[in-house]
Amino acid sequence: MYEHFSGGVFSDQLDGGRAGAEIVLTASGVSARVPDGQSFAIPYRECNVEICGYNGRMVFCRDSTRTVTIFCDDRKFARELSTASSGTLDAQLGDALQRVRSQSRRGTLVGVVSLAAILLFIVGCYFGVRYGAKGAVHSLPISVDRQLGKTAFSSMDLGGPEVKDPAVVAAIQKMVDQLKPHAAIDGLDFEIHVVDSEELNAFCLPGGVIVVYTGLIANAENPDQVAAVIGHEMSHATLRHGLERTSQSLGIWAAVSLLIGDATGLIAGGADLFQVAVVNSYSRDQEDAADKEGVRMLHEAGIDPASMAQFFKIMEAEHGDMPELFAWISTHPQHADRIASVTATVDALPERQYTPLDIDWQEVQSKVKDVAKTTKGDR
Repeated sequence: MYEHFSGGVFSDQLDGGRAGAEIVLTASGVSARVPDGQSFAIPYRECNVEICGYNGRMVFCRDSTRTVTIFCDDRKFARELSTASSGTLDAQLGDALQRVRSQSRRGTLVGVVSLAAILLFIVGCYFGVRYGAKGAVHSLPISVDRQLGKTAFSSMDLGGPEVKDPAVVAAIQKMVDQLKPHAAIDGLDFEIHVVDSEELNAFCLPGGVIVVYTGLIANAENPDQVAAVIGHEMSHATLRHGLERTSQSLGIWAAVSLLIGDATGLIAGGADLFQVAVVNSYSRDQEDAADKEGVRMLHEAGIDPASMAQFFKIMEAEHGDMPELFAWISTHPQHADRIASVTATVDALPERQYTPLDIDWQEVQSKVKDVAKTTKGDR
């Protein structure tokens, strides 16, 4: 009983040089019959064996003149060839199998290395584009900041009515006017909005739209402390943190757009992002930078920068871990860390005489209380 396999033959004697064949392993050699009836035989003593092919298991049996090649990719063919040849071809089969395994290992290694290289390339490109986009943000004209800030503000729910009382608005305006000449960049036209809300909060949108909540005014002991908070928020705008945060949130395609000089997607997408409190989700590094820049602005404006740390200490002492009401504090880094960092920054400043802001703070806080009472009455 001889083992039969399906395979093929390569030979110049065949039309086209190749044909399918039925292969039989006899006691003397490998034979094959093609559909047109031609037969080919290779004695085991003259057989040269190779194993290769697309699947790594194709067995090629060639005669000594290499004019006839019988091949088969059946999984059992190599084993049955060894048995039928009574071990005559075992050395060749062993060497061939060893080469296949070595090639497979090399192929796997090359594949792993190639995949790792591709992944490193992709990661490198990703961070390269993101880093490049960060630089591109700072090369954009200030008009982009203004357009983004105004677009976002026009559709924001501020959580309360805007306060129009002249004394309250004038007090905040005075703080901004004193800080503005010392901003890190020119061209920001800071626009004040005071909102009646118990929320202890303030923020500055890209381009300089500033929102101050009456809860912040009511809880501060003096105007310098509110100025310190406003200085911090103005710093986010002057350091262009809003644009950075927006480009990061919008992802790689926004970064690519920025690199080619197209800021339309940044403005459109950024306006939506600011609806979900992107102003209260700056990174820790951005918050630290805004603290330090705020301290610098206060110092140069002649407002005691220690008032920033004082305000943090008051909130920490009175409100502990900060209930949700005090949103401005709760969305920023931990009290102790900020107090220590701000204090160290202030201590490193050159000596200077600071003049308290000339604002009747009791009157301002009284007006704020009156506004709150009126608002509650209207409800």
